[in-house]
Amino acid sequence: MFRYTFFVYLFFIFIFVPFKTIGQQLTLEQAITEARTRNPELMKIKQELQATKAAFWEGVSPENPKLFSEFEGIPRSRHSLSDYGERKVGVVQEFEFPLAYVYKGKWHQSEKNRKMAEYVSSENRVITEVKKKFYRLLLLKNQLQLYGEITNLTQELYRKAKIRVEAGESPSYDALKVKVDLAEVENRALAIKKELDVTLYDFALLSGRKRIESVEIEGQLLYTPISLNQDSLKNIALEKHPVLRQMLEHFNQHKAERNLSWIGLMPNFELRYFEQEFQNEPLAKTWGAEIGLSIPLWFFMKDQGKIRSANYRLYAANWNYELEKRKLLFKIEEGYSKLLLAEKQVQNYQENVLKEVEELVRIATRSYEEGEMGYIEVAEALRTLNRAKAGYSEALYEFASAQAELERAVGVSLFNHY
Repeated sequence: MFRYTFFVYLFFIFIFVPFKTIGQQLTLEQAITEARTRNPELMKIKQELQATKAAFWEGVSPENPKLFSEFEGIPRSRHSLSDYGERKVGVVQEFEFPLAYVYKGKWHQSEKNRKMAEYVSSENRVITEVKKKFYRLLLLKNQLQLYGEITNLTQELYRKAKIRVEAGESPSYDALKVKVDLAEVENRALAIKKELDVTLYDFALLSGRKRIESVEIEGQLLYTPISLNQDSLKNIALEKHPVLRQMLEHFNQHKAERNLSWIGLMPNFELRYFEQEFQNEPLAKTWGAEIGLSIPLWFFMKDQGKIRSANYRLYAANWNYELEKRKLLFKIEEGYSKLLLAEKQVQNYQENVLKEVEELVRIATRSYEEGEMGYIEVAEALRTLNRAKAGYSEALYEFASAQAELERAVGVSLFNHY
């Protein structure tokens, strides 16, 4: 009886008692790996790349051969194909000028390379977004903890202020000011919680996760001094950036199209191979072959326009490459300046703000112990310290985010984020 009651009790515990799901610990490296293998946009481009590779042989192959059958010498009185006098059965194959297949192959090879560069460019963009969201989550978690501490201090500060007002030791203005500060701090903490939830959802979409999957971000915002040369970054980008690679392959495609338009002035070939037999002489079968050429007689009207159009598109592709190159170099300068500014802000917090605030807390604490300062002044100093820590976390986030943006501008990985 006891055993039965025990199992029933356990059953009701598992059914009716809620429990907290432990989220999976996720590092930045794991998040990037997940995004590479599960992000819907990257998966789409991967399939498009496979489709481009599969279309290569279709693009460079000649047209399908045609089978034909000809019947001649059929008497008017019968109108039946079985009463032919002569019959031909054979196959016809059309070929373009041989160089046309070479340039078609180059066009499809450039299309494959362009699609690969597009995938790398999209992957860089997704990884940059994953890094920034990851850093944002670290920042929000840190700030949520800090603002929780600030809220507790402000609540205690408000309680002490009311006591002093009731005792007539301070004006009611002091308590009212602390109450307003408390409302602002609570609103800020609420906004951080809301942003944390939205950022987690956005992060799940980037990583290819479902909304209901629970994760715990593992890591911390760190500062490491940088030593980069802007000119070397530009040279790396000009050599390796996937967007420039896309533009270059696009230019090569238009170059192949221009060459194909010139090849349109060359003749196409038609090969015929057939068997010929006669009704009254079944043993007198013969074999034959024919070669035909298509002469571009109207090239001065049709092909000349195609050639000029191909030339203009080629010039446009060249200018498009130049445009993207200039935009890229500007983004590198912009990202480099932003990173230097973020680094100076972090250094300023480390060398000045945090040290000064810690000294302020030390002085306030010592004065409180010596009876020269009240609890409210000490709590205000501690709250200022926590606010400074929150600002320092924000500066670290801006620094890490600027690193990710600069990597995207250059097109390669530059920093060790793990």
